[in-house]
Amino acid sequence: MKNIFKLTLALLVVAGISTGCSDFLEPSVDQNKPTDTAIQSIDDLNSVVLGAHDFMNSTGLYGRDFVAGPEAMSDNAFSNQNSGRFIVQSQFNFTENSGYAETIWDDFYEAIAAANIAIGAELESTPAVDYAKGQAYAIRAFAHMQLLLNFGQQFSGGTLGIPYITTYNEGNLLPAREPVADIWNKIGADFEQAATLMDPSLDAGNPVFMNHTAVKALQSRYYLYTAEFDAAIAAADAILPGYTPVSAANLAAAWASGSGPNAIFEMGFTSTNNVGNNSLARIYRDTNYGDVEATQDLYDAYDPNDARLDLFSVEGDTIRISGKYVDELGSDNTRIIRFAEVWLNKAEALARRGGAADLIEAVDMINTLSTARGVNDPYTYGTQAQVIADVLAERRLELAFEGHRLFDLARHELNIPYVSVPGRGVNFMTNGPIPFGDQMFVLPIPQAEMDANSSMDQNPYYTN
Repeated sequence: MKNIFKLTLALLVVAGISTGCSDFLEPSVDQNKPTDTAIQSIDDLNSVVLGAHDFMNSTGLYGRDFVAGPEAMSDNAFSNQNSGRFIVQSQFNFTENSGYAETIWDDFYEAIAAANIAIGAELESTPAVDYAKGQAYAIRAFAHMQLLLNFGQQFSGGTLGIPYITTYNEGNLLPAREPVADIWNKIGADFEQAATLMDPSLDAGNPVFMNHTAVKALQSRYYLYTAEFDAAIAAADAILPGYTPVSAANLAAAWASGSGPNAIFEMGFTSTNNVGNNSLARIYRDTNYGDVEATQDLYDAYDPNDARLDLFSVEGDTIRISGKYVDELGSDNTRIIRFAEVWLNKAEALARRGGAADLIEAVDMINTLSTARGVNDPYTYGTQAQVIADVLAERRLELAFEGHRLFDLARHELNIPYVSVPGRGVNFMTNGPIPFGDQMFVLPIPQAEMDANSSMDQNPYYTN
């Protein structure tokens, strides 16, 4: 298989893995090359952990594609073909050689490789060392979770997940896909280990680094996704006290600040370290790219008084999300999880747990959020099915264009709705909704991985 490292760890640390590691690494699941040196100090360890963060800053992940892609694959957005970008996602027209799928696969496994090097470092346990290793465990869990959501067969009627890689250059270098249920369990164990290792008092308060609060927030997402509702509520409750949603008057300014409202964990970019023209702003706004537009269906879902409408711009039949990413030079941070999502994670967990008091609290929670956004028409109490649907509707409004909608539909076993956009761009190649369970719900294992790994199984839709 391809070697993941072009250079030894020693050279990476000297070169500054935290600021430029993506220039030095080459993807593959096998991670088959010796590092030739051990991590010698806490500074070395922190450099490798920062490198794991840096892999997720790529254009193919949180620099742009992994946020915009799932939106274009949902009823929120579509590609207008302006510069030829995101057409494949809008059409659901993936092949084994899809660059989108290959980059997601490669870049997340690169982050996992760096995390595994940090976890395996032979340093004496101290609070600082444990914290750094906890960050690595959390990144490893998070990266595997994103890979599973995209390549696992849980939404397409199968049982195969992905390889779960826990060592660097050890053991089986041709890993097979493991069952979906086993992967979810390993993700949960890694998040729990991270929470155990990380002393909250060492959190620096900067959301561009994995921190203990971020771990609890991501656990609220993980437990919601695995239908462990008591645990999801507990994880959310560990960090929600004191949280107040950003007001309607301050919402647009909070997004325009470059760091999202109440961000917990985000990918950091600066004026000198960013993806430049390949940024989310360039693909969402009316620029020389500007390929990804909002659907009328999404825009019409907002109440006329909703301040979140101020994040959109409308010109004729063109609707854009122009207010969440405003810097066309790419210095806006990309939000991975915000307090608003954790709030909604708890609300959904309550609704799906379904006790009478749970349903009342869930409705109260989504009304608190929508009221803060300026909406005067509250959700009403009703059946469990109605409350779940209302929470999902509020998630769509709050988290639009942040990369969640496709997976929210899939988690709820819903079809991906077909939204007609005549003359405005590319529709699903099915010319109709994609029913839940269809093989199109899962991305192809990249052909490069199939060629290199004799133990790898392809997803059925791509084997013909």
